[in-house]
Amino acid sequence: MEIGFKHIEDYYDQHTPEYGTYQLEFDPLQFIDEAYTVYNSADAKRSGRNDFNRFNNTSRNTKEFLSEYWNSKLTLDYDWNWEYFHSGEPAGLHTDYTCFPNSWRPNKEYMTHDCHLVLGIIIPLEWNSLQPYTVMYDRLTTEPRKMIYRRSEMRYMDTDEAVTYRTNWNYDPDVTRYNPAYTAYAKEYADLMLHSAYKWSIGSCVAFDTRRWHSSSWFLSTNELPAVSTEYKRSIIGFASVDVDR
Repeated sequence: MEIGFKHIEDYYDQHTPEYGTYQLEFDPLQFIDEAYTVYNSADAKRSGRNDFNRFNNTSRNTKEFLSEYWNSKLTLDYDWNWEYFHSGEPAGLHTDYTCFPNSWRPNKEYMTHDCHLVLGIIIPLEWNSLQPYTVMYDRLTTEPRKMIYRRSEMRYMDTDEAVTYRTNWNYDPDVTRYNPAYTAYAKEYADLMLHSAYKWSIGSCVAFDTRRWHSSSWFLSTNELPAVSTEYKRSIIGFASVDVDR
């Protein structure tokens, strides 16, 4: 059962996990065969500018294994969703912090809780591209509303409201190391500073704050998205949530 809080601030004050790199105590490649069936399934969800990204839920057994492992590791009874992710194009600037009505804990007459996505986990499985990184920036959102860069601006997905964040159009050299100035998405990262970067490696993973602005590195060998996707990176992605009273 997912643990509940009176206010979301209670979670961040009392139970904020240690973000960053973890060494796994299990072999993630034990899931690779299951991952292949999901990547190639006809009902895999697609995303990205050219629909080169595919993702779908793990099996129930895999979800239970990973959820039990991370709840023990992080000492909190999170509720989890786990997906296999095939990424054929870099993920641009976005956040993952959101909330939605918790339909699993309703009152007979009205909803009593919201489910807040507060923590993300990325477990690398394989890649045939340039060395991938997951890149974190120096900005946190305070609103539980997912944001994504589109149509030349960072925007809330629920209302399409733009969030202006670039004024000087300066580029931090530590940022352009991962998304160079000549690559297709480079303008997204103007006026951002590097917070941290996780270098993908098999047997490790990264835990991150869903409120933090982040992206993938530019892992393709071409500067623009190709017409046909041949380079990719693959992973397991998990999102943890907690219940918060309305």
